Amino acid sequence: MPPPPPVVVLLEDQDELGRVIGDVLGGEGLEVVHAKDATAALDTIRDREVAFVVSDLPSLGIERGDPLAPIAEPHPDLPIIIIRDPRADDVPFFGPWREEGSRVLLRRPFRIDDLLSATRELVQSSAG
Repeated sequence: MPPPPPVVVLLEDQDELGRVIGDVLGGEGLEVVHAKDATAALDTIRDREVAFVVSDLPSLGIERGDPLAPIAEPHPDLPIIIIRDPRADDVPFFGPWREEGSRVLLRRPFRIDDLLSATRELVQSSAG
C-alpha cells in the first residue's frame, strides 16, 4: 500500500484563489486542508502530520508583530510558503526567514510555476 500523500495546510481567505491553489497542489499529489485562520491551521497541525503551510498572511488575522507567530512559535521547524503583496518593510521582516531556510516568500502576483517549484522542493526535502 502506498504511503498517504503529504498534508499541506492552506491559509487563504479568498475563496477563488484558495480553490486554485488547492487544485494546483492537489494535482501534485498533496492533500490540501483549507484553513480560514490560524486557529483552524493549528488544529490541523496538531491532529495531522503536516508537511508545510501555504499562508496568505492576512488570513492569519494579525496586523502587527510577527503574523506567523501563532504557527511558527509552537512549530519552528514547520516550513511555510508565504504569499504576500510587496511592501517596503519586508526587508527586515523576511530577512531572517530566508537565512533559516524554512520560509519561502512569493510576491503577488506570483506565478504558479514558482509555487510548484517551492512546493516540490519542500516535499523533496521532507522525504529525503
